[in-house]
Amino acid sequence: MASVQMSQRLRDDIADAYEKQLHLAYRKEHNVQPAVDYVMSAIQDDEFNTLMATAEQYENLSQKLEQKYADPNRHGYYNSTLGFSVERNLIKQVDNIAVICNPNRPKEDNMTIVFDWGGAYEETRRYNGKLEVEKHAASNNWVEGDTPVRIEKLESFMSPVVTRLELTRGWGSDKFYAPYADCAYIITEPTICKQLMPIGQIEDQAAKDLQTFKEYIAKITTLKKFLDEWPGGKDLVPEEDIQRMTKKVVRKAPEKNTPEKIIPDVLKEQMNEVILTNKLLGDD
Repeated sequence: MASVQMSQRLRDDIADAYEKQLHLAYRKEHNVQPAVDYVMSAIQDDEFNTLMATAEQYENLSQKLEQKYADPNRHGYYNSTLGFSVERNLIKQVDNIAVICNPNRPKEDNMTIVFDWGGAYEETRRYNGKLEVEKHAASNNWVEGDTPVRIEKLESFMSPVVTRLELTRGWGSDKFYAPYADCAYIITEPTICKQLMPIGQIEDQAAKDLQTFKEYIAKITTLKKFLDEWPGGKDLVPEEDIQRMTKKVVRKAPEKNTPEKIIPDVLKEQMNEVILTNKLLGDD
């Protein structure tokens, strides 16, 4: 078994996988997962599934064309293949969903898209040594009862829409609550909205647990030690690293120096001639 060091890259890969498992576990514990499944099912409807099948066929054909026409050793900007003009992926993969929950909105708004949505917020600034509060109004498409929810750390999936929601503005200790969505799904179904409410609590708890895990794994020096202490952690480790660790190491026995190995061939020939001559002349 080969020794695999815990590089920072490997620690990051394991921590990322652990974070996704944390979110999944807490979503199940708080009964949020059914709501997440509902949203994803609504996103990937029959029309989109037909498009996905077409996209898969397109991707296979684009790879074949790239192998046929492109030079894999020459690359342009963003690692694109020079001389090849076909994009490989038609549909982007995402790992998060932004939603605006509000059972008070019309039912027909359910799972529709809202753009440039923003809630009202207050921003505290310091002018000439004095603190002043600046109030910002909500966007025109904001409705009383709107609650922004960001579902994160999902297993990557194909989506027809890339949503984005920010809950805060500012930096560091100056951050303040100011929700804004470039693009988000509206959900009006009361049961789904209720199930999604613990998302904020889940994010806070997962963040704390992840930090504790990172502090623990920072002290681990080898992959073997990590798996010895937590065998179940194998599912978090990239397969290529597992293969590196389980690869059998064949240790060669140290070679012994013999006259045959250390005496140069020319000297060997001279010595053999001397010995042969002495034998022919007889030993004195």
